[in-house]
Amino acid sequence: MIDSWTKKSDNGKTVIFKIEGDKKSGFVHSAKMDERDIMEIKGLLEELPREGVEVLFANYVAGK
Repeated sequence: MIDSWTKKSDNGKTVIFKIEGDKKSGFVHSAKMDERDIMEIKGLLEELPREGVEVLFANYVAGK
Protein backbone atom coordinates (compact mmCIF):
# COMPACT_ATOMS: atom_id res chain seq x y z
CA MET A 1 0.00 0.00 0.00
CA ILE A 2 1.18 3.50 -0.80
CA ASP A 3 -0.40 6.66 0.55
CA SER A 4 1.06 10.10 -0.14
CA TRP A 5 -0.21 13.63 0.41
CA THR A 6 1.11 17.18 0.52
CA LYS A 7 0.67 19.94 3.03
CA LYS A 8 1.95 23.51 3.38
CA SER A 9 4.21 24.13 6.37
CA ASP A 10 3.96 27.23 8.55
CA ASN A 11 6.82 28.82 6.59
CA GLY A 12 4.99 28.27 3.29
CA LYS A 13 7.03 25.32 2.02
CA THR A 14 5.38 22.19 0.63
CA VAL A 15 5.89 18.98 2.60
CA ILE A 16 5.30 15.61 0.94
CA PHE A 17 4.35 12.77 3.30
CA LYS A 18 4.40 9.11 2.28
CA ILE A 19 3.42 5.78 3.86
CA GLU A 20 4.51 2.57 2.12
CA GLY A 21 4.49 -1.10 3.06
CA ASP A 22 2.27 -3.70 4.66
CA LYS A 23 1.78 -5.48 7.99
CA LYS A 24 3.92 -8.41 6.91
CA SER A 25 7.10 -6.54 5.93
CA GLY A 26 6.56 -3.35 7.93
CA PHE A 27 5.76 0.23 7.07
CA VAL A 28 7.99 3.09 5.97
CA HIS A 29 6.83 6.60 6.93
CA SER A 30 8.69 9.47 5.26
CA ALA A 31 8.56 13.21 4.69
CA LYS A 32 10.27 15.51 2.20
CA MET A 33 10.49 19.29 2.02
CA ASP A 34 11.87 21.05 -1.06
CA GLU A 35 12.70 17.63 -2.56
CA ARG A 36 15.00 16.85 0.41
CA ASP A 37 14.36 14.06 2.87
CA ILE A 38 13.44 15.31 6.31
CA MET A 39 13.24 11.90 7.93
CA GLU A 40 12.34 8.31 7.21
CA ILE A 41 11.14 5.76 9.76
CA LYS A 42 11.37 2.12 8.70
CA GLY A 43 10.16 -1.17 10.08
CA LEU A 44 7.07 -0.18 12.03
CA LEU A 45 4.63 -3.08 12.01
CA GLU A 46 1.73 -0.70 12.60
CA GLU A 47 0.60 1.90 10.08
CA LEU A 48 0.24 5.35 11.60
CA PRO A 49 -2.73 7.50 10.55
CA ARG A 50 -1.96 10.58 8.43
CA GLU A 51 -2.34 12.88 11.43
CA GLY A 52 0.11 10.77 13.42
CA VAL A 53 2.69 10.95 10.63
CA GLU A 54 2.33 14.74 10.39
CA VAL A 55 2.73 15.18 14.17
CA LEU A 56 5.72 12.82 14.27
CA PHE A 57 7.62 14.78 11.62
CA ALA A 58 6.55 18.19 12.96
CA ASN A 59 7.93 17.24 16.38
CA TYR A 60 11.17 16.02 14.77
CA VAL A 61 11.67 19.30 12.89
CA ALA A 62 10.85 21.29 16.05
CA GLY A 63 13.44 19.29 18.00
CA LYS A 64 10.97 17.63 20.36
